[in-house]
Amino acid sequence: MEIPWPFERCIVCLKTGTLTLEHLIPEALGGDLTCRFVCNACNSHLGHRHEGNAKRDPTVRLLVEQLGAELPKLSLLLREGQNYFTTGPGPRARGSMKKGSLVVHGAKLNDGSLIQHTPLAERTILKLLSQEGLSPTEIAQAVARFQAAPEDTRVSLSPTIEVVKWSISALQPALDGPLMKALVPVKTAYEYLALHVGPSIYEESPPLQAIRHALQTGVIRIDFISVDRLHAPAAKPFHGLLFEGNRPHAQFQVRLFGKLAFRVHFHRLSVGGPRGMYTHDLANNFESVSALPSDDA
Repeated sequence: MEIPWPFERCIVCLKTGTLTLEHLIPEALGGDLTCRFVCNACNSHLGHRHEGNAKRDPTVRLLVEQLGAELPKLSLLLREGQNYFTTGPGPRARGSMKKGSLVVHGAKLNDGSLIQHTPLAERTILKLLSQEGLSPTEIAQAVARFQAAPEDTRVSLSPTIEVVKWSISALQPALDGPLMKALVPVKTAYEYLALHVGPSIYEESPPLQAIRHALQTGVIRIDFISVDRLHAPAAKPFHGLLFEGNRPHAQFQVRLFGKLAFRVHFHRLSVGGPRGMYTHDLANNFESVSALPSDDA
């Protein structure tokens, strides 16, 4: 859903010029609500500097796994490039998802043995066999044994080389990514604020200046902005945005995958008029916007 924006100034740097399509909820997380109210420079800066690692957040990783059956296409996209640990009869290995398949990372174990992705392992085996001085016929026979080796069975390729093609029974997401930067929900909340106040977003008031400064520099002044990280009971296939009202300052809620939520406080700022609630049903790709009364609790 694209919301029209009739003005020509960027809401972040306040410069006049060509404005580009901006996703309020990061596109990397499946966000679909867009508006053309930031310039290309600010769009690129916000995307690369603040949103780049959003999908690596440990909670996001777990939610994507939990909702995989309900959101197969989105889950496939969000898993791409992500790190996983293997479980199975063999040693634990780390790998990353490439085009829907796990590519195991090479590693050397304490006993001196190597873990390698199978296609790479075959090249390594050829090199080691050549270094042992085996004849071309012996090398070809050893490679054939490797290719025909059943899973979880130790196979001897030469007097000094044994291999096992370990099977993988399950994958566990590697939850060692950074927490989502606070500036990601701050950006979303500020852009959602712009949709509420229109041209007033360009005012030079200290609260708005502090928000724009934070988005441009990455430095949050806690006397103007604070963010609470919250969790609902269960994962659900939707994103949501809500202007919660002035309590006593403007508060916005950014909810991701039904469970992970951020309450963004814009201290020293109050907003009048009706409040907007946006919901994106990720399973059915259905978006809805509704207005709530300004005094609704």
